[in-house]
Amino acid sequence: MRPERPRDGDLLQRVEVERIDILFRHTRTTLATNVLLATALVSVLWELFPPSLLLTWWAVIVVLVLVRLGLVGAYRHRKPAQARSWARYLTVVTLLSGLAWGVSGAVFFAPESVIALSFVSMILAGLAAGSVPAYASWPPAQYAAIPTALPIAGRFLWEGGDWELMGLISLLYLYTVQSSARKLSKVIEESIRLRLEKQALAQHLSREKQLAEEADQAKSRFLAAASHDLRQPLQAIHLLIEALRRTRDPTQSAPLLERLSASALALDEVLDELLDMSRLQAGLITPQKTALSVNDLLSRLDGEMRPLAEQKGLELCFVPTQAWVYSDPQMLLRMLRNLISNALRHTVQGTVLVGCRLRGDEIGILVCDTGPGIAPEHHQDIFRAFHQLGNPERDRRKGLGLGLAIVDGLCHLLGHRVVLTSVPGRGSRFELRVPRAPKAAPAEPAEPPSHPPLVGRVALVIDDDPGIRASLADVLRCWGCTAVAAEGVAEALATLEQQRLTPDLMIADYRLRNQVTGIAAIAEVRQALGKALPAAILTGDTAPERLKEAASAGFLLLHKPVQPASLQAALATLLERAAPCS
Repeated sequence: MRPERPRDGDLLQRVEVERIDILFRHTRTTLATNVLLATALVSVLWELFPPSLLLTWWAVIVVLVLVRLGLVGAYRHRKPAQARSWARYLTVVTLLSGLAWGVSGAVFFAPESVIALSFVSMILAGLAAGSVPAYASWPPAQYAAIPTALPIAGRFLWEGGDWELMGLISLLYLYTVQSSARKLSKVIEESIRLRLEKQALAQHLSREKQLAEEADQAKSRFLAAASHDLRQPLQAIHLLIEALRRTRDPTQSAPLLERLSASALALDEVLDELLDMSRLQAGLITPQKTALSVNDLLSRLDGEMRPLAEQKGLELCFVPTQAWVYSDPQMLLRMLRNLISNALRHTVQGTVLVGCRLRGDEIGILVCDTGPGIAPEHHQDIFRAFHQLGNPERDRRKGLGLGLAIVDGLCHLLGHRVVLTSVPGRGSRFELRVPRAPKAAPAEPAEPPSHPPLVGRVALVIDDDPGIRASLADVLRCWGCTAVAAEGVAEALATLEQQRLTPDLMIADYRLRNQVTGIAAIAEVRQALGKALPAAILTGDTAPERLKEAASAGFLLLHKPVQPASLQAALATLLERAAPCS
């Protein structure tokens, strides 16, 4: 999954927390200054005002300093979501401290002592100016400068005369301080925002790089495993063909032919699994969900899997159930088949049990085994393509490592879940969670389709590979077809005209010479013949983008190698669908 960049709301919250952090850090540095200035002010005014009044004011300043010091210390242990509340507490105390300092300007106003009045004015002006860098990160705290400087400005105006000018200057000074604080606040906020966005972008790029590296490594592992699993049966085929060449005795060639067929089937199995993975990645599998009986699926799987269980001496138990689920029958059957075959393959002795449990609005279809179990650290890895535990030599008898990856992909496609519970040494339990469905009326048995025979049909084959072209034409002739095989469209049309034949169907390879595709070849033949000729594309390309392209063209897509029986059935179906239009 592609990682998302932080949303605007998250960024604003982080900016706010950073501003509050700055507020608390700067507050810590101003506390000692407050005590020192208050002590200096009391010493200067000690002869001018009653000591009790001065000490009471000094005590208020010290208490407010201690309260703020406690808030700063407690803030380090706050919960992240409580930052705003702590900022509110500190702001209130800061405003009270500003008010306490402002009271000194009004109460300790001594026009008879120029030195004392100047000292008070300088301290208050300094505190107001110092609040700009100290509290600019958090606008509410900036207003502490107002109660600090406003009382002495009012006292200057109240005294009248020459002092009015000082009062006006004090008000102008206070306005300048507040204006500077607002501008600095915006600069700090923007600076924090840019820094956090830069960090988020760096983290995003780092995650993207990590995902790309992981994808590249996974691709390398996938290709290495696929190459190994393809080469193994292919190597056996080459050796068996050489053995057959040198064998003259029919009794000795029969077992070689059986092994050759088994190797070919093994090769087909690998290619089919790879094709299924490609179709999942291309998004070409469309679920056809319906209400279905779980018991019907289990009965079918019982017939398929029991021979494998008996061959290994395992007990395979299917618990009858009345449960109905809402899913795609073929996909659900495929997932259960993969899970059961996986359990049988990895269980040496004991039992494989398949049954159902009610899980609220879902039905849990369980596949339990008495196999070796799976360690918790591997619970995610086993759903990766070609990932196998305990099979470094990639023994095909232990599977290909694609079954669980297909189960995971189909689960995501269908909106189902697969839950794994396993204890090493005590077996594993895979559970498919599928939505419940009400019991449906039994469907009317469908009559088996009567495919029109291929005998007497004219089949056009276009393939640039001479061996495949000739072999496909030979097989079509064995089925009673008149086969016209050509390397390209021009040769095909010329041969048809020369033999005065009109094809009933067409088979084209996807990749032809001169970068021509089978899609383009079919379109050109159809245009030349003036009719929508039934056509199929035969390809060995399983790239997801290629599958999407062929599917969007709407042609029957057959993948090499295709079993002759499957090819015959597919062509018969193609002719049957085209029959009403002909």
